[in-house]
Amino acid sequence: MRFLFPAALACSPFLRDTRAVSAVEFALLAPLMILLLAGTIAYGLLFSTHISLQQLTAEAARSSIAGLSAAERAAIVERHVADTLPRYFLIDPERASVAVEIPQAGFTEIVVRYDASAHPAYVFRGLLPLPSDQVTYSQVIRDGGLS
Repeated sequence: MRFLFPAALACSPFLRDTRAVSAVEFALLAPLMILLLAGTIAYGLLFSTHISLQQLTAEAARSSIAGLSAAERAAIVERHVADTLPRYFLIDPERASVAVEIPQAGFTEIVVRYDASAHPAYVFRGLLPLPSDQVTYSQVIRDGGLS
């Protein structure tokens, strides 16, 4: 800088003073770093929620194999989800729903839907590109017995 602007350095002690350079750099970079940290935390919480819902759906599907009829399978799945859902961190049981469908004979589909609009990660909705707050996972299993 001394060679580029020798006249400016000679006449201005303000341009030679470098005591506050770190503070200015911090003021410029800190918001970006805080946003990056917040985004990492928000996405980590969202991934945790999605993995928990996917695991819940798979567990509910496995539990339904014990049912002998479609009504019994549906009752087993609903009871399993109602008993298991409160154990999952960051999932509000009131915002989750489960459905048992029969897409074709010999198969059962378990669908878990979750409204994540009250999830803590969606505090950053305007600052970060977040996925949809309506989460759906499904699992199709073959019914037991001979077909």
